[in-house]
Amino acid sequence: MFIIDILIFFIIFSLVVFVHEFGHFLGARLTNVKVEEFGIGFPPKIWKKKIKETEYFIGALPFGGYTKIYGMDDIDDEKDKDPHGYEKQGPWAKALICLGGVIMNIIFAAFIFYFLIASSGFKMSQVMILEDYKFPFGEQVNYPLIVEVDENSPATLAGLKSLDVIMKINGEEVRSLEQFSKTIETLRGKSAVLTIIDGQTQIFKEVTLVPRIEEVEGEGPVGIGLTEMAYINYKTWPDKIFCGFEHAYNYMDFSVRALGSMIAESVREKNIQPLADSMSGPVGIFAVTKVVSREGIVALINFVALLSVALGISNLLPIPAMDGAKAIFVFLEAINKKIFNKNLLAQLEKYGILFLIILAIAMVFKDFFQFKDIILK
Repeated sequence: MFIIDILIFFIIFSLVVFVHEFGHFLGARLTNVKVEEFGIGFPPKIWKKKIKETEYFIGALPFGGYTKIYGMDDIDDEKDKDPHGYEKQGPWAKALICLGGVIMNIIFAAFIFYFLIASSGFKMSQVMILEDYKFPFGEQVNYPLIVEVDENSPATLAGLKSLDVIMKINGEEVRSLEQFSKTIETLRGKSAVLTIIDGQTQIFKEVTLVPRIEEVEGEGPVGIGLTEMAYINYKTWPDKIFCGFEHAYNYMDFSVRALGSMIAESVREKNIQPLADSMSGPVGIFAVTKVVSREGIVALINFVALLSVALGISNLLPIPAMDGAKAIFVFLEAINKKIFNKNLLAQLEKYGILFLIILAIAMVFKDFFQFKDIILK
């Protein structure tokens, strides 16, 4: 099973990286810039074929893709003077090439989201990690989501499990954690009928429990840990037509705000741990892939879309050698090319690549120890 998990991970990760690199390739083609190399995986090359000026290849290391734009990363006067080279293009053409990967990742995710949302009645759900957050698009309703069940608690005796969603208590809809807590408080020692969505089968069912009268240290009257599950309904015709792109934007907004929240928490606590725990590299992605693959093909396809959006967002970070920094430099170069020239960019990117290598190594160790129980299971 471990080999199958590795294979699924390589296919998914390589797919979203290939889509990203295809975006750079397409950006170059649309601006009439030559592409020297475009391939799946990394060298050594096990297959290659040159068509016109581009060499297409398949690498022996099946981990993403590679695009070499003519004159983009070389200090070469001949390439810089070529009208079909990167350096001879205007700022908007350069920006399209730099950001083509991010754009393609979002488009790819939007198409996946569209078919998933359309096939589920134009509804999607998202576990919430931000309080009082509202998605920009769609009609949103939040319900309590069980994330932990204490042993020998009323919840355990009633058969409640992690990932069950609580919809109603005694027939009354429960739209927030606050409402749930207030309602349960009034029902201590009394019978409460909970209407839930089973986290495993996604089937509605009812369970009956009696909230404790007496407190148990570290537990509430029911014995569960809760967060919220948001259900997003794309109801109008414009929403239904553009739901793929709307959901991609929703997820981007949610992810950026969540990252900002983690950064703020790390600064407030003067501790890098909250931010570090929210970030993952390939090892962490493998762990998540392993968990998601157990939930079925629909969950796995949704994860591909989420990963594509995440890859796009991460590449927008203004770190030298990443797409966001390249795009910023394009417009700085347009303002003052004497200062913001290609040599300066090359120097900055050396430090950027070094930083990314160190970060990648640190993330491997962090992810392994954080997810070792999942990885080694």
